[in-house]
Amino acid sequence: MPSTTVADMNPISSKLRPGIELIDPSDLDSGLMQTWRRLQAGNPLLRSPFFSVAFLQAVAHVRSDVEIAILRDGDTIKGFFPFHRRPGARGAPLAAPIADYQGIVGEAPEAMNPRDLLVACGLSTYDFDHALRDTPLFERNAFRQTGSPLIDLSGGIETWRAGRLNSGSALKNVERKLRKMERELGPVRFETDDKAADTWTTFLTWKRAAIAAMGARFVLDQPWAMQVLERIRSTDQPEFSGRLSSLYAGDRLVAAHFGMRSENTWHWWFPTYDNAASRYTPGLGLLLHCVRQAANEGLTEIDLGRGDERYKKEFANETRALCEGSLERGLTPPGAARRFRKFTYRTAETVLPPRYLDLKRRAFNRLLRAGQV
Repeated sequence: MPSTTVADMNPISSKLRPGIELIDPSDLDSGLMQTWRRLQAGNPLLRSPFFSVAFLQAVAHVRSDVEIAILRDGDTIKGFFPFHRRPGARGAPLAAPIADYQGIVGEAPEAMNPRDLLVACGLSTYDFDHALRDTPLFERNAFRQTGSPLIDLSGGIETWRAGRLNSGSALKNVERKLRKMERELGPVRFETDDKAADTWTTFLTWKRAAIAAMGARFVLDQPWAMQVLERIRSTDQPEFSGRLSSLYAGDRLVAAHFGMRSENTWHWWFPTYDNAASRYTPGLGLLLHCVRQAANEGLTEIDLGRGDERYKKEFANETRALCEGSLERGLTPPGAARRFRKFTYRTAETVLPPRYLDLKRRAFNRLLRAGQV
């Protein structure tokens, strides 16, 4: 029987295989962080704040199971692969399930295969559901393709607005209802980053109630997730900051949203609104004010996150391609289960309606504990 070394099982801060080194987040020195930022800035697909080193640091501050694989090609660092080490040698994406983007900051060397990466990290599996489809390592191992709608402002806000007006009446209706709300409730006021404690409390109360009405659990009720948001909220750097944006009518708070900003992108993350003011669509009114603010700041996009909600289709003018799947070592029981899952999903895709296909996908996620932190 082949021998198994300690490094194979949990190889922290050691070189394991040619081109792969595993470190703890605390080992990220100034040089490595500079390389991280350079790799992120060098690829427009990585502009999301979820790929920022500051987001990693916020998560690693409250969770002890975060590790980073440094991917090298010779002496050159090609990418950083952050993940959570979970029981049973499972790997989970950084901050899943609250992270809307996952994967490698940079790229994997062309010669690297999934088994090399997993063995080096001491993992049998790694599940992902918000990975960039443009990353070959993930695209080749996906069973489902999705996308993240986004508001592309690179051509200017007037270009975006003209495109939305030409595609339908949604934007015109939002502008009309904002004027109606101002007439009936009082002057509309927008706060880019509202620091009031009452606003934060109301935001959480509204969001929790909205999620409960859907029969779901509020993810931020997990202590670690709330702690991550609190740290992000208190972060204000040129390349990364948290923002609680709000919309008032008179003195009344009618909508709030907590998101993150990188150098180029504002990510639309946790929106909510006063249900008693729903006839004015205040949530969409807030989004429109955020679009205007983003344009004023020179940001190139507002990323609305994965989902097929109607407002995302109406506001978005671009989509970033994502995928869902897993990396696995096929000879391990967890790996064999994930290969079976891919086969059955691809087979069912040809015969099942989308609704039942999605139920099947969710059932497998629960059964395999796929990507859970």
